[in-house]
Amino acid sequence: MKNLVSIMAVILLTVFTITGCHKELDTKPQDQLTELVNFGDIQNALRGCYDGFQSINYYNNTSNSGSPSGWSGLPDLMGDDFVESLESLGNWNEMSEMVFAADNGIVQGLFRQPYEIISRANNLLQSISKFETGSTAAEAKRIKAQALAIRAHAHFDLMRYFAQDFARNSTSLGVPYVTSFDPAAALTTFPARKTVKENYDAIYADLTAALAAFREGGNTTGNTNRMFIDSTVVYAIRARVNYYAAQWADVITDATIAMNNRPITNTAGFTAMYTTATEAAPVTEVYWAIPSDNSLRPGGSTSGTSASYRVTAAMSSVIQSMGGAYVSTNITRFNQPGVGGVLKTICWKYPGIRSFKVYRAAEMLLMRAE
Repeated sequence: MKNLVSIMAVILLTVFTITGCHKELDTKPQDQLTELVNFGDIQNALRGCYDGFQSINYYNNTSNSGSPSGWSGLPDLMGDDFVESLESLGNWNEMSEMVFAADNGIVQGLFRQPYEIISRANNLLQSISKFETGSTAAEAKRIKAQALAIRAHAHFDLMRYFAQDFARNSTSLGVPYVTSFDPAAALTTFPARKTVKENYDAIYADLTAALAAFREGGNTTGNTNRMFIDSTVVYAIRARVNYYAAQWADVITDATIAMNNRPITNTAGFTAMYTTATEAAPVTEVYWAIPSDNSLRPGGSTSGTSASYRVTAAMSSVIQSMGGAYVSTNITRFNQPGVGGVLKTICWKYPGIRSFKVYRAAEMLLMRAE
């Protein structure tokens, strides 16, 4: 046993000595860790951009996690249509009661995650030009279009949460609009905040460039499951941006183009849209969906029998008064027993594992009507 221990000590000492001697030689420069060398790297980088949206800081919303769920759960939690239920463990109280501070972990998470996605998109965009010729030209243009749209979409989400107002030409502060990627200074460079007008200008420029790239390379292929951005999604993004900017004529134009490509669905389609875990070919109304990856639960805080937030009594009355598909699809369930036997109205859009619908025709219709 003593000899065995001695032998093991010599082996370990030798390993550490060898690795120590070659440590500097084996370490890649920082800029090589994110370098996109071949077209396969570009394709994988695009997947990385999309993957970022599945974060609990963006569209995921696991039950009772207290995570930001920035653009799936949080809009409902901080809105007027939901109220905390007796099943709640209080994990989202800071947000729903609006008592958070700038150094709050939830706030930091939802501010950071879009920039992580933007960073991935910028890395891709800085490396793609050399592939925009030859046999990879068409697909490279389509990838470029998606990356530009992703960058615009993520910046817009940041702006609408952290800007001081939404006027199209406002000189008040918006958010930093980042269009470059420097791995060597990723944690030491802090870009200044742009004005709201500058944010809008950059968002519109990226979306216009995305449409141009789609025209040159053709539309996104193999997108029957709507998991990727295509030109219809770009028009939908721009319609939403126009709506916030109060550019009403442009809202009508872009929303109409999107709806002409993918019209609103019927009652059966609406039900299927929120009750199917995996959608090989979702209903026409879905423009872009964040796919279920066996862990995506966008309705963890607001959907299902034990959700932390239920539909308010006032909203429940409005829904019931409208009748029709609003009450017949079983997506909103009334008089459900809760803790202590209290009857409540619950949302049933995203129980369990579901994909999250980022853009769909119903939003276009409502914006155009307004």
